[in-house]
Amino acid sequence: MGTVIKLLLKVAGKLVKWSSIFILLLAIATISVIWSSGDSHFKPQPLHPMVTDVTQLNPVVVAQVIAPVTLDEVVAAVKHSTGPISIGGGRYSQGGQVSYPDSLHLDMRQFNQVLNLDPDTKEVTVQPGITWRALQEVIDPHDLAIRIMQTYANFTVGGSISVNAHGRYIGEGPLAHSVKSIKLVLADGTVVSASREENPALFFAAVGGYGGLGVLVEATLWLTDNHKVERQQQKMPLADYKDYFFSTLRDDKTLVFHNADIYPPAFTQVRSVSWFKTDKAVTVPERLIPEDQDYYWTPKVAGWVADYDTGKWLRENLVDPLVYASEAVEWRNYEASYSVLELEPSDRKAVTYALREYFVPVQALNEFSARMAEIFQRHQVNIINVSIRHAKADPGTLLAWAKGETFALVVYYQQGTDRQAMAQVKAWSREMIDAVIAVGGSYYLPYQIYADEAQFLAAYPRAPEFFALKQQVDPDYRFRNSLWRQHYPGELMRGNQQARFPQYQRAEEQTLLTIPEWYLVFNPREYADFLAAGQAPSDFPFMASIDRYWTLYDRVLALTQDKYPHNEEYLTMLQVIGISTTVEYLLKSAYEQSIGRFSAWTANGQTQEDVVIAQAHRAYSELIFDKAWYEFDFAYWVGKIWQDSDFFGENFIRKLERKLAFSLEFGFKQGYAALIGYAATVTYEPAEGLVYLSAIVPDTARLPAQVQVLHQNAQASILALPRWGEFSRLIPELAGQGVRFLDISGNKGLSLSVLQPMAEKQELTHAVTLFGLPMVTAQGMQQRYLWVQVEQLHALLQELEDKQIRLEHIYDF
Repeated sequence: MGTVIKLLLKVAGKLVKWSSIFILLLAIATISVIWSSGDSHFKPQPLHPMVTDVTQLNPVVVAQVIAPVTLDEVVAAVKHSTGPISIGGGRYSQGGQVSYPDSLHLDMRQFNQVLNLDPDTKEVTVQPGITWRALQEVIDPHDLAIRIMQTYANFTVGGSISVNAHGRYIGEGPLAHSVKSIKLVLADGTVVSASREENPALFFAAVGGYGGLGVLVEATLWLTDNHKVERQQQKMPLADYKDYFFSTLRDDKTLVFHNADIYPPAFTQVRSVSWFKTDKAVTVPERLIPEDQDYYWTPKVAGWVADYDTGKWLRENLVDPLVYASEAVEWRNYEASYSVLELEPSDRKAVTYALREYFVPVQALNEFSARMAEIFQRHQVNIINVSIRHAKADPGTLLAWAKGETFALVVYYQQGTDRQAMAQVKAWSREMIDAVIAVGGSYYLPYQIYADEAQFLAAYPRAPEFFALKQQVDPDYRFRNSLWRQHYPGELMRGNQQARFPQYQRAEEQTLLTIPEWYLVFNPREYADFLAAGQAPSDFPFMASIDRYWTLYDRVLALTQDKYPHNEEYLTMLQVIGISTTVEYLLKSAYEQSIGRFSAWTANGQTQEDVVIAQAHRAYSELIFDKAWYEFDFAYWVGKIWQDSDFFGENFIRKLERKLAFSLEFGFKQGYAALIGYAATVTYEPAEGLVYLSAIVPDTARLPAQVQVLHQNAQASILALPRWGEFSRLIPELAGQGVRFLDISGNKGLSLSVLQPMAEKQELTHAVTLFGLPMVTAQGMQQRYLWVQVEQLHALLQELEDKQIRLEHIYDF
């Protein structure tokens, strides 16, 4: 018995050894094939201009970008266009407030002249594209200074007016206090002036109106005197700060700038930094910070503070005490000319920096700061700094953030750029909005747009007045951006209905990322067609199929990586299925090129087993168009190949080899499918298997039974369609019934593929070609991948029919 056990152990050892060698060789072959496959050098052509903001989190594809330099160009752009218009300046708003999909985007940065300067009355009239820094260059020689602006001078005047900005100025507050008058180009192209005396309703709506009423083309500002300022600072417990501010700082007429920085992650200590008027000699000779200032170290220090708790501790206890230890006397304009470059990281691909801001009634500072600290600590938010500013009440703008005397808490934080990180930010952002509303405050609108409608209206109760005025001056809803896409009543009606369905909104990049995934549906169909045509499995281009998958992967990665947030979950899935497919096809190719070819050589034509195998692959290719691959009954076909064919008979070697090889392949897949199916059940919430979309449905349309009408009003209907293959079959049928699509899964664009001969070079009016690739089996045929705007989808489908181009698939999300 001992000898038998030793023999068995020896055999087991040999098997482990040889299986390990086999696995190692297979891993090397897989890595080599993947390394040599694909198209990592693919450089996609830009589909349309793209507008984004400083965070790089909100890229939006627009139809056209115009950079006007004259008023006539602005008027002509508005008059001679009919669709949506978005307006951008310095692009420091951080939630898409400067853009809208498929809009005519007015880039105002070249519209930047000083039109008039009156040093006696201390007034200046400018075009809105000028930056505060450029304006400082003009007014500083006259010993004048900007009365109210942000801490950093890179922002444009027009952008600052549109968000009703503020800064560190004591006794001031919202920028509206320093705006004398403005001029707007309205939706019909007319130019109107507005001030407290002339068109006051328009004035108080447009200042802080986020470009919702028209194009700001001129602003007259009240200036003030430039003078020297001296810095004083003091560190104290946060709990003591409010009393200190009111007893020491609030009513001091010599105080110009003030902020207080709360130190994370404890949020218990604050450093008060104040600048007072002085007659002392300056310690900094420059009147403005040089525009070519070197900012090599400051971004690195900011990154170090962001990346490490040690960095935060050292900043509070070593760096800041050293920075503030020396005396500082500067010109007011110097202290007001900071550049955002001092904080700009080398890149924002994996992580980015962003802002939030909360406006708290002064008496509620301690209550709110305690809630804030709890939320940030519980969510482990990477806060770099929280800066306290003071503001007096707003003078009457409709979207006022300072309804009374206010402390503004400016939160500077780091976040990831992937979808999961954005979801985490949304979660704590909504909690923070609830916290500030609970103490009677509000949140600032120029940042990422995560507030729901109840939160928005609670913080901005006069928004309905703003929207009523917008309806009067912009009845066709031409001036749009992502903020109004979220909150404007016309869009909101549809958005509120969409919100009823948690799986309505899907990430737009998935319509592209699903292309290689769908290739693993089309390729089995090619294989089934190949076998049905009587061709030998050993002749199928398995290696070319591997290369095609990784080529598609590389190309859609190139199309999405700089345009959308990183979708780690979907990309990981594509990598996993790509690797497993590569292993499978490598093994099948090696097998069919050796044993398969030998058994085929021994046979006289096709066997019964070949026929059953072809039928099995046909059934598999049909099922995976509408269901997950692991739902296929592989075991049924293993039984069928043994039951429907004789064991002995002519071509015995081929028959037996086919039975054994097929049984091994499908038997393994049956076990693997059961494992994957179980894992999917316990890991993921059950998917609805539906795609939601908004569309205009004519009364005459007779919708297919598979289409559910979930909501319908005078503006639009919300429909639910089955996903996957059925979706691609139903969309053309709906278009043929006169249905006009407004969005699909909340998105304005999607991809599709068509099949046509390689020799055909037909241009399409209603779509853009992403790229084309020859089919791996059908000689002379190509798959052409297209991008279409959802609202043009019906027209494209008709165009394909007219030009006799075969639609292959419409890729959902």
